[in-house]
This record gives sequence, C-alpha cells and structure tokens, in this order.
Amino acid sequence: MLVTRSLVAGLVVVLSVWTSGSIAWAQEEETIDDPVVADLDTRVNHFLQGVSKGETSEAFDELLTGSVLRQQEEALKRLIEKTDALKDRYGAFRSAERIAAKYVGTDVVLIKYLYKCEDYPLVWYFTFYRAPPQAEGTNDVWRAVAVRLDTDLESLDR
Repeated sequence: MLVTRSLVAGLVVVLSVWTSGSIAWAQEEETIDDPVVADLDTRVNHFLQGVSKGETSEAFDELLTGSVLRQQEEALKRLIEKTDALKDRYGAFRSAERIAAKYVGTDVVLIKYLYKCEDYPLVWYFTFYRAPPQAEGTNDVWRAVAVRLDTDLESLDR
C-alpha cells in the first residue's frame, strides 16, 4: 500500500512538471501572432538595426522613450559604451533573430534576441511593462524597463 501511494505521488509530480512545461511552451508560442508582441518586436528590431549601424545612442534614446531607465545615467552610459564595443570584440554584425517572447502576467513582456556577429553571438534581453493609461481613452503605453546584453549562451538552455 505504501509503495502504491509513493508511486502515485511520484506520477502526480511528473505529470505536474510535464503539464506545466507544456503550458509554458504554449504561452510562449501564442505570443508570436500577438499584436502587442509584434509592435514591441518592431521596436526591438529598429533598436538592433541602429546598434548594428553604430547609431547606439540614438537607438537607446528611441527604445527608452518614457522609460525610467533614462534616469540611470551612469548605467546607461556604461551600456552604450559596452554596446559600441561589440564590433571590435565580437566582429561585424550579421543578423538578429528573436528566440523568445512571452508574457509574464498581463502587463510584462519578455523578449530575447540572438545578435549574431562574425566571431560570436550575443543575447539581448528586453523587458517591457505596460504603464497605466494617463487619461481615459488613451492607448496602452509599453515602456522598456530592462535591457541587458549577455554572452552566456548556455543560459538559453535553462
């Protein structure tokens, strides 16, 4: 009897993990045709194109319109400098590819991009937050609240 209960409990845990993984996968896949994600994707693509052309400051200015990140001047300056050094460190830009986009709740969207350079790929992480409308009848405003660049490709498998 004890063995049967342990077996059933173990099976429930395995099914729960398997089911939750399936649900998370479905949520990520659903965002592909989502109009909000499509709009944010356009903004990120425009940003990455600006970066690839060496227009880093302008690209950040546009991406961070209305964002509190603009107030973190020193951190933003370091990120711009790090971004400006990409070509020298990793080679010329080749292409960019969205590798993930998903909602966290209803007001946060996470987007990951693979930024492919000649010598090494990088990962850009973007987090957008939907700010409450300022006045009735105005559209939702999605603001970048986090932008991060990483070389840890193994983290993509976690």
